[in-house]
Amino acid sequence: MRLAREHGFDKVTVDMISAEAGVSPRTFFNYFPSKEVAVVGRTPGALPPQLLDTFVAGGPAHPRTVLEELTRAIVDQMAADPPERQEVHDIFMLAHGTPSVFAALMTRFDGFRQSLAAAVAQRMGPDADEGIPDLIATVAMAAVRTGMERWSSDLTTDGSDSPVPYVERSVALLHLLLAPDHTSTRSAP
Repeated sequence: MRLAREHGFDKVTVDMISAEAGVSPRTFFNYFPSKEVAVVGRTPGALPPQLLDTFVAGGPAHPRTVLEELTRAIVDQMAADPPERQEVHDIFMLAHGTPSVFAALMTRFDGFRQSLAAAVAQRMGPDADEGIPDLIATVAMAAVRTGMERWSSDLTTDGSDSPVPYVERSVALLHLLLAPDHTSTRSAP
């Protein structure tokens, strides 16, 4: 990210990154298929196996409960291993201005979503509607991403605080949106 800030992402080469890291380009490619993947490498990619096992062990439940517990697991992991605000801000800013970085970031998020959907499917069992696990994972990721983007763009503090309150706020708004509306007198279609 520092090289991208100094030179512009398009001018940064794998050779420059390798030299800065003190490794050969060949070693770089052992870890990353491209400089785009290297720059988004710290974004969420998976929950730790122990956390996933605990989530799956919760067993079948109403989809709303599964969504609540999945988002709680993501927030718990974020609290245990918080990212750095400036780093996340820089990744989002770079992604918004560089299509290849945006594609790498969306690929990374989609891989995370797929791992979450697999865990939800495992938890809900074979009798669950086949579209529910993917939808739950997609909605959870949308709430997390919204909170992360809000946190990373709020640079009014020293940057040392956690994204957890921002993500929890997004998750709370999501649950509010999904709550039954008892004030409406209209019947559901």
